[in-house]
Amino acid sequence: MSYRVEVSSLKDYALINLRGGAPVTANWEATLDVTFPKAAHTAVINEAFSVLSLSSDHWWVRTALKNEDELFHRLSESVSGDHAAVTVVTDHFQGFSVQGADAVAVLRQGFSLDLRSLDSGQCTRGGFARCGATLQVVDAGMDYEIFVEASYSEYVERWLKVAQGHTV
Repeated sequence: MSYRVEVSSLKDYALINLRGGAPVTANWEATLDVTFPKAAHTAVINEAFSVLSLSSDHWWVRTALKNEDELFHRLSESVSGDHAAVTVVTDHFQGFSVQGADAVAVLRQGFSLDLRSLDSGQCTRGGFARCGATLQVVDAGMDYEIFVEASYSEYVERWLKVAQGHTV
């Protein structure tokens, strides 16, 4: 069976991993001029960047690759001397876009989560096709972005092709 879905590798993105409690979160919010999502598995999205809340003290900031260095330095400097971690993880992950009417049907073959309960703008982590993944719901039911460790990228790309009905 072939599914109505388009899968592609994401390009031109940067990921910055943030870990820290409430005192440093206020510094990051002031630096980015945005209020971080307080609930886990939610995101704040604007034209310049997205902030994905992975837990109460863990976020990813996603931006264009050209902004990576400048944003990393601004976020790092805002918590200099504080108990916090700001780490560029762009090269550690590969992102994929899964779009189309059957996106959920393809992703449900590998995710250990009920994707029907996730709304647009949410994000989560879970087991995916025998590896871990972070999922961002761009448009529920139609448009998803998934990030896996870079060492699994070829495997996941092949897995997604098979899951959507292609032969490898």
